[in-house]
Amino acid sequence: MRNFLETIEELSKSSYLHKGKIKKFTKEILIHSSESLLCDRCNVWLFEKEQTKLLSLLSYTKSDYSFKREVSLTNETLPNYFKFLRKNELIVSDNAGAEPMNSELLNGYIIPNEITSMIDVPLRSEGKMIGVICFEHIKKNHSWSNDEQKFTQSMAQLLSLALETNKKRKYRKRLEKIINQKVVLIAEINHRVKNNMAVIISLLNLQKYKTKDTYHAGLLEEVKSKVYSMSMIQEQLHSSGNVDSINLGNYLESLVGNLNDSYGQDKNIKINLEVHSLGLDVSNAIPCGLIANEILTNSFKYAFTDKNLNPELGIKLVKQEGFAHLDFYDNGAGFDLTTSVTGMGLELIKDLSEQIGASISFKTEKGVSIGLVIPIN
Repeated sequence: MRNFLETIEELSKSSYLHKGKIKKFTKEILIHSSESLLCDRCNVWLFEKEQTKLLSLLSYTKSDYSFKREVSLTNETLPNYFKFLRKNELIVSDNAGAEPMNSELLNGYIIPNEITSMIDVPLRSEGKMIGVICFEHIKKNHSWSNDEQKFTQSMAQLLSLALETNKKRKYRKRLEKIINQKVVLIAEINHRVKNNMAVIISLLNLQKYKTKDTYHAGLLEEVKSKVYSMSMIQEQLHSSGNVDSINLGNYLESLVGNLNDSYGQDKNIKINLEVHSLGLDVSNAIPCGLIANEILTNSFKYAFTDKNLNPELGIKLVKQEGFAHLDFYDNGAGFDLTTSVTGMGLELIKDLSEQIGASISFKTEKGVSIGLVIPIN
């Protein structure tokens, strides 16, 4: 019995078992089992899905230390034997040739291989029988002891564990492949969207240059800035390799820099940035980007007139208890919230804020201050 326990302990530490490398672990099981039980043959069979055929995984012969695969066994030719197997019980045959359950195996398997005594132990996975591991003596009868029977069951349990690990490893690889394909697909979509937006921006520029008055040119410039704010999100998704979120802090820095290049020329605007790195889900990123673009564009267009001698613009972004606190402010003349101010886009800002579940606040004393509290994961 001590030899049995040592074998079980050694096999339970096998790296092949824990990595689910089934072929190599099966070889270890068969060799160690043959040595511990002093039996001549050991083999493993696995059911096909419908349990109508047993496929030989591996067969080991101790006399010449050889491995091979046996011919498959089918329910059609061995209906009685399969009936016994499906009972999912240990089958002990001290005299293999005399057992009724083995009668169908005599001419095709037992007699050609000179098998005298055998044990068939079920292999189980997730409560179902998936195969059988067999231990066989040849040329002389053997009476299987209780310790030997328990040992064979331990071997079956270890092999079943290896088969389950192998199955999970295959599932994991398949899942990883699917995920990688999804990531590549989404990255390609983002790339194409980014390119399409670049084409749209180019078309808007062409139309802008064709306009004959500043009013329509300004309208096209506003549309272009909104499209550009969305294209920046696609650019960040593509360049970062992260297909489901953007760094809002980095995005705001790029956005305000671009708007300053477009609207802030010769105004010497002091820009104060206090933005922390913060991931924002892509489904919220575009509405948030449009909000930021609208607020900043309004500041650049209306706050920094010739009367503003020391123009100043600020953005603050911090994360607190599951919320992103995003604040914009400028030191312009402000406006009256009770009146309709052309070009301020307040309704758009409010609608987009509702879309992402953000609360919004306005202060218009000594400039304009707009605060957003955005729920984040």
